[in-house]
Amino acid sequence: MELGLYQLIHTFLSVFGVGINIFLLYLALTKSPKIMRPCSALITNKSLTDIMSSLANLFVMQRIITDGSSVTITPTGPCTSIGPTACYAGHMFMGSFLEHNLIWLIACYLFRYYILYVRDPSIKSIIFAALVVYTPSFIHMAVWIKLFDSENKEMMMNSTGSDNSSLSKSSEMILTGSAVYWSSLVVYVQLVITAILVVIAYTWIRNVLINFILSMGATLSKDVKIINKQLVKILTFQVCIPIWIFLGVFFFLAMYTQNAQPDILQYSITISFMLAPVISPFAYIFFVPHYWNFCIGKKYVTPSTTSICGSSSNCGSVEKKSMA
Repeated sequence: MELGLYQLIHTFLSVFGVGINIFLLYLALTKSPKIMRPCSALITNKSLTDIMSSLANLFVMQRIITDGSSVTITPTGPCTSIGPTACYAGHMFMGSFLEHNLIWLIACYLFRYYILYVRDPSIKSIIFAALVVYTPSFIHMAVWIKLFDSENKEMMMNSTGSDNSSLSKSSEMILTGSAVYWSSLVVYVQLVITAILVVIAYTWIRNVLINFILSMGATLSKDVKIINKQLVKILTFQVCIPIWIFLGVFFFLAMYTQNAQPDILQYSITISFMLAPVISPFAYIFFVPHYWNFCIGKKYVTPSTTSICGSSSNCGSVEKKSMA
């Protein structure tokens, strides 16, 4: 794959990812009924994370090569005009945003359970949860960036102009060293573990929703049943996000174990990762009735006692009261 084509693909995916997530952000903030505010807050955080992932990818436009003994990152994006540390920071923060995206999916599943059987969480509690969820990842990335910066300065001082430095004699910027190697392994292991947890959480919350509909079918209104069935479709669609993460890590592992040549795989890792924030918004656009009807120009009349979060502002609790 030629570098120009690779950069074109990265630019398209990044710009499209930013655009489609901004559109979803617009829908969540302006087309969600008041009773849907908790869910729109969850969607807003996810959209912002996907936007940041896309921007980080556009900033770095990286190729990743490994032979098992080392990991080399070749950035080709705007970060190269700033320096190696900026490119490495973009690389690491893209990984952290992808991981936060997966963790937030799990958090959304937990919020969904809380909404069904307790009450709607406040917007402040959702914002607080988002900060708590992302803070450890941010600190983790900041530590690795500091280690890389120190290592890079030392390498530049001891071997300026050599092939082992972050800047090679060629026009391409090369990021390598122990910090790049170990941080890449750690981040990819974390992504795999988190993706597995997302699949487990999806299986659990899907069964919860189906059981909720079946057990309370007699008391749920027709609109509530439709909305909850649509939510099951959203959850099913979102399972594709871990799939792209698994695929990207699989490409890396194939190179790491030297079972595949890096000719194509060096380009495939980041492209696979980028498909997650690009495809994810369509789960909400296609299956949230308010959003989809806006897209096709059809007015959606929201029932006064229903929303995507449940049957009322107290969701499952109201249904239970009606059964008593």
